Amino acid sequence: MMRHTDIFNSTEQDTKSRLQLLYGNAPGGLLITLLCMAVLCFGFETPEQQSTKTLIFGLLVCSHFLRIIDNVYTTQQFKKSNFRAKPVTWRLSTGILVNSTIWASYSFLLVPTMDGIEITVSAIILSALAGGAITILAASTRLSVLYMSSLILPYAVMGFFSEFEYFHYISFLGFSFWAVMMMSSKQAGKFVSEALDLKSKNTSLLDLMDLEKKEVERVNSQLITVNEQLDRYNLSLESEVNKRTEEIYRLSNVDPLTNLMNRSAFLHELKTVTRRPESLQQQFALLFIDLDGFKDVNDGFGHKTGDSVLSEIGMRLHEQLFLLELDDSQNNLLCRWGGDEFLLFMPYDSENVIDTLTTNIQRAIAETIKISSNNIVLGASIGIAKFPHDSEDPHQLIQYADISMYCHKNLGKGDAIAFSPALFEEFQHEQIIRDGLKHAMATKELSLAYQPIVDVQTNSLWAIEALLRWQHKDQFISPAEFIPIAEKSGRINQIGAWVLNKACEDAAQWAYPTKPAVSVNVSSIQLLDASFIQIIIDALTNSGLPAERLHLEITESVMLENGELAQSQLKKIADLGIHISIDDFGTGFSSLNQLQTMSFDIIKIDRSFLQDLSKRDKTIISATKLIADEFEACAVAEGIETETELEVLKDLGIRYIQGYLLARPMPNSELDDWVNKYHNKNN
Repeated sequence: MMRHTDIFNSTEQDTKSRLQLLYGNAPGGLLITLLCMAVLCFGFETPEQQSTKTLIFGLLVCSHFLRIIDNVYTTQQFKKSNFRAKPVTWRLSTGILVNSTIWASYSFLLVPTMDGIEITVSAIILSALAGGAITILAASTRLSVLYMSSLILPYAVMGFFSEFEYFHYISFLGFSFWAVMMMSSKQAGKFVSEALDLKSKNTSLLDLMDLEKKEVERVNSQLITVNEQLDRYNLSLESEVNKRTEEIYRLSNVDPLTNLMNRSAFLHELKTVTRRPESLQQQFALLFIDLDGFKDVNDGFGHKTGDSVLSEIGMRLHEQLFLLELDDSQNNLLCRWGGDEFLLFMPYDSENVIDTLTTNIQRAIAETIKISSNNIVLGASIGIAKFPHDSEDPHQLIQYADISMYCHKNLGKGDAIAFSPALFEEFQHEQIIRDGLKHAMATKELSLAYQPIVDVQTNSLWAIEALLRWQHKDQFISPAEFIPIAEKSGRINQIGAWVLNKACEDAAQWAYPTKPAVSVNVSSIQLLDASFIQIIIDALTNSGLPAERLHLEITESVMLENGELAQSQLKKIADLGIHISIDDFGTGFSSLNQLQTMSFDIIKIDRSFLQDLSKRDKTIISATKLIADEFEACAVAEGIETETELEVLKDLGIRYIQGYLLARPMPNSELDDWVNKYHNKNN
């Protein structure tokens, strides 16, 4: 239910709206009221009451004059932002109250003196004014009721005191009219309140719509700005996406160090070329290029220099490929496969093209690389696989070229090596050996065989050489095959330590009267290892074998690999009381002067000097014996197989003999029987 409001209890905004309505209706109402009062005061001849009427009219004129002035002033005030409703309300209320008093005075003072016609005319005019006041003053129910009541009630009340009987009826009608007007006044006030409330809501709605319109315009303006920015951003984004796409392609397909294709890009292009039907009608060569000595560059100069070297090599390879001037150059593929490895795939029409290219590549790589005042020289190992001759599968083609490169690297020199089935079989066999060596010790496939060394002057057992044997899956694999592979794979130290410990352990159990020494072969890799001296000490300690009963056999070439370190290690071994034997003497040593720097007790003469026993061979054997004597060392001849060879060696003064003529290598369990037989035979 809506609360009934008036200018006295409404909001500031509502009061202002009501006052604007009241002041807007006021000029017309004041004019009509003044005209009606003029008719009532001057329209009837009543000389005895004329002065009173003139006074009443004059008071009304003065009141209306003041209200007109207030109306003009207040209408101007409505336009100001600092408008205050309360003073205006009180001025309006005072003016209406004064007018109401004047009209009430008119009825109280003049009705008793009126005749019938004037009474009737007055009733009509006052009723009309009362009805008009309800409309004009509808914005304020209280003022409307006040003004309407001041017009009707005094007149109706005075009618009861009139001498005219019919005036009593008019008074009754006046009270009835007043009651009806009261209800009309409330209805008019309610209507105005609802209208003003609706106007207020509409105004608020219009203001809200205006705000929303402005907000929509603001948002549209921002959207336009944002769209323009978005368009600019999209153009920038498209450009950035293109740049990023190019960058992603570069990162995913180009090696950042050399700007050549990387592994994934090369494989993709290689598959694309080899899958073309027309490619099967052509000949292609895949070159697997590995740099020799690059690890030393990284270790000696640092990875930054190594990266610069790889970048330079990449440019040199690209230049060599460009110099070929092949008609089918779009099928040339060059990549950095990884580390210091490069792959090159190209068409060729003759073997000369491949030979020329590999020679030029080796020559280009071998040229000195100058980086930060450093002169760096590298080599290249190159393996070749041919498409479709060797394989049509890209991965297999790369594998074959890799195998060929590996074989070339093992050779250490010469022309590039092309793949062949025999090469593959050799590689597979080596891989079998490599894989087998991983588990040979755990599966107890390794064992030791022992071959006696005798003193032919006393016919006694002098030493016994421990020889490593490997029985892999019921197949005997020669030490000549697996020892080099063990050295290259890094397993020689572990295997060598096992051999040394096993040989010392067995030798410590030998109960032979001559107390023979055990002779153990030592790889140069073992000798140069920092932990080797401690391994020897541990083997002697754990087995209880005296140091003088241990002979260590080394090849003379060890001094060429790292002479100073080898010399230091040999001195430490000699200081322990262990005997050192130079194996295969005369087959690979480059300078006899280096013997002066070595610590050794025994020189073993290789069998290659016994096969013909020519005058030259005898001279070499005699010279070797002379060298041994000069260094106070023993000379041992190995590989003796015939009585003739034995007699020649005896004549040359060789005292210690080893070979099949005396005994083949045998398990430790068979040594006792051999020693007994040999003793019985020679005593």
